[in-house]
Amino acid sequence: MGLSSNLFVQKRSSTNSLRQPKEIGYYSKTMENEFLIYDNSKMSFYYFPDSELNKNLDLSSGIKKFKECSKAEDFDQCTLSGLLQTVKTYEQRKDKKVSADIVTFRGVMRKLISCAFDSPQYNRVELRVVSFNGQLFIKEVSEPHSLPNNTDSMEHRSYYSGYKFENLTTLSKPLAEVPRSTLEKRPKKICNNGDQYLTVVRSGVGSCKLVLGAEVDCVFDFSENGSDNLKHYAELKCTKGVSSFAEARRFERKIFKTWLQCFLVGIPRIIYGFRDDNFILKSVEEYLTHEIPVHLKNHNPQLTNACMDAVRWYGALTEWLLETIPREESADHLKAYRLHFENNHLKLTEIEPDHAEYADVVEGQSVLSSEFKDWRRELANKGAKN
Repeated sequence: MGLSSNLFVQKRSSTNSLRQPKEIGYYSKTMENEFLIYDNSKMSFYYFPDSELNKNLDLSSGIKKFKECSKAEDFDQCTLSGLLQTVKTYEQRKDKKVSADIVTFRGVMRKLISCAFDSPQYNRVELRVVSFNGQLFIKEVSEPHSLPNNTDSMEHRSYYSGYKFENLTTLSKPLAEVPRSTLEKRPKKICNNGDQYLTVVRSGVGSCKLVLGAEVDCVFDFSENGSDNLKHYAELKCTKGVSSFAEARRFERKIFKTWLQCFLVGIPRIIYGFRDDNFILKSVEEYLTHEIPVHLKNHNPQLTNACMDAVRWYGALTEWLLETIPREESADHLKAYRLHFENNHLKLTEIEPDHAEYADVVEGQSVLSSEFKDWRRELANKGAKN
């Protein structure tokens, strides 16, 4: 019988200490699903003067030309490939293994933390955890694309409006390098969800050290070559405007989740676009990530302690993973586990040799690439000789 363990969402750690996030790498992803390591060609720059709001910008325009890049059958939107390639390049430069207990994406950690705050029916957590070379690598299982093909539906227009908002408020180069004609054509620029710029950040909670990959929507002011750019990044969000008490409460729950998304990797600024029922952009507001816990404490009694509570649950779930899953330093063997949400707890079960997924997860490349495993073996052998 393989390892099995549960963690109930009521569990909290006594720790509230967080490690200051630090950027250790970055990469770009193209619409063709290519990963460009230590390449910032897909970085975007925020530029949206207030006068643009007078143009009644339509956040649903161009929806029929939207380039949806995640519909291909062989497309794995949750792949660790780019993240692992960046970690490998970082380790080659340093000539040592990155100091971390867990390597995954910010979105995975956000989902795990959200389990303690969302209604059970909204908690879809389906993860694979691989213990290899003294570290845990966590990958989300890809879901089939579920959006309706009807581009006129509210669901599809809401989904698309986020990408359109990014198109309307960002540039592919700093403003000084962008010709006026490009600026004027922004409302007609075709949207896609394939081009991405991602940061790789080392952070931690309590005694657990993490390396997290995260998509970055834009640089708010300027970027620095060869430097940690975390302090320059911003998160872009788009939502329906707030015009009632109930809508204000819904928005506060949204901004709590956005805070969670940003604090995990140290993104300091959040920019929200507010639209009306006809998807016309009406206003844009900026929020500083570190001020959101105070805002929630002052405005929503139900979320008074939510941010600190999230940190304590973050500490509890990472402690549980590190205490439960054996981590051998060997680069020759690995073990794999399924981690999912069930009722009111996270459930961890070992994937054993007779399991249908064993060949892909343990022996194959569905989580860790052969390139990365070979690199770690090379690094371990080099260390043994020294």
